[in-house]
Amino acid sequence: MKKVFFGANIEQACTDYKTIKKTVVECEAQGFDFVWLSDHLYDVGNPQNPYLECWSVLSALAEATSKIRLCTIVVNNLLRHPSLLAKMASTVDDISGGRLDLGVGAGWYEEECVAHGIPFPKASTRIDMLDEALTVIKKLWTEDRTSLEGRFYRLKDAYSYPKPKQRPTPPIWIGVMKGRRRMLELVAKHADVWTVSSLYLPSKDEYAEICGRVEEYKRRFNRNVEIKRGLGIGCIVAKDRSNLAEKVLRFKPRSVAIGDYVAKQRRVEGTPEECVEQLRVFLDLGLTYFVMNFPDVDTLEPIKLFGEKVLPEFRG
Repeated sequence: MKKVFFGANIEQACTDYKTIKKTVVECEAQGFDFVWLSDHLYDVGNPQNPYLECWSVLSALAEATSKIRLCTIVVNNLLRHPSLLAKMASTVDDISGGRLDLGVGAGWYEEECVAHGIPFPKASTRIDMLDEALTVIKKLWTEDRTSLEGRFYRLKDAYSYPKPKQRPTPPIWIGVMKGRRRMLELVAKHADVWTVSSLYLPSKDEYAEICGRVEEYKRRFNRNVEIKRGLGIGCIVAKDRSNLAEKVLRFKPRSVAIGDYVAKQRRVEGTPEECVEQLRVFLDLGLTYFVMNFPDVDTLEPIKLFGEKVLPEFRG
C-alpha cells in the first residue's frame, strides 16, 4: 500500500490565533502530516464574521511548530502579484525549516473580490493568469535573475532571495473543482499534488477519466513525474453511536452554490472504525492525500480521536 498522508483544515472564522495555535500543536502531537489554512478576505457566506488572514497565521505557526507541514488550501491567485507570493512563500519556507506546501487556485469567489475592489475576470482568463503566475513563481524560486514578458505579468531582472529551503521548490498543489480542461492542463504542467473537494468529487469512472487526461497532458508537457492525488473531505468522527448521532444532528451537511453549480457536501461519518473503512474506499481511486475538515476541530476532540484511532490504521 502506498503511504497515505492526512491533514486537518483549520478554522479561521470566528476564532483567534491562540485557538488556532492550540489546534495545530495538537495536530502535530497526534501525528497529522500537515494542516491547511484557506485564503479569503472574509468568511465565505458570512462576510461580517471575523476571519484571520492566511499568510500572517502561517508565519506564526511556522515558529510555533517543528514537524507538521504548513499548507494553503488554496491561495487565491487574484489577491497577490506572483512576485509577492513567491517572496512570501519562500520566507515561510525559511522560517519553518522547509515545511511549506503551496496550494494555489485561480480564484472562484466573485462576491469577495467585487466587495474589495479586486478585478474578477472570466474563468478562462483567471486560469490563464494562474498558469502565468505559477511560471513566475517557479522562476523566482529557481533562477538567479528573472525576466519575463507575459500577457499578465512582466518582470525585468528580478532578484528573489533567499530561495526556498526546499529544492528545487516547495511542493505545489493545485485545487480543481471540476474537470475543466485548462485546469487539468495546469495540473499536468505545474503541480506536484492536485486535489479535489468532496463537494465536487465525480463518480469513480469519471474520476478515472479525469486522471487519464492529466496523464495525457503530462506527456504533452514532457513531465516524467508522479503527480499525487488529494481529497478535501468533511469528517464527523465520534467515540460511539450515541455521540455520533448528536454530532450529525448538530453539524448538518450543507449545499454550496458557485454560479449556477450547486454541490452537496459529501463526508466521512462514523466511529473511528467506520471512518477507516470509508476512507479505504478512496484509496482505490489512487488518492493518497486527505485534508480532513472537522466541523468541531477547535474542540480538539476529533483531532485526538482521529489521531489515536484512525491514523495508525494507515501507517503500514
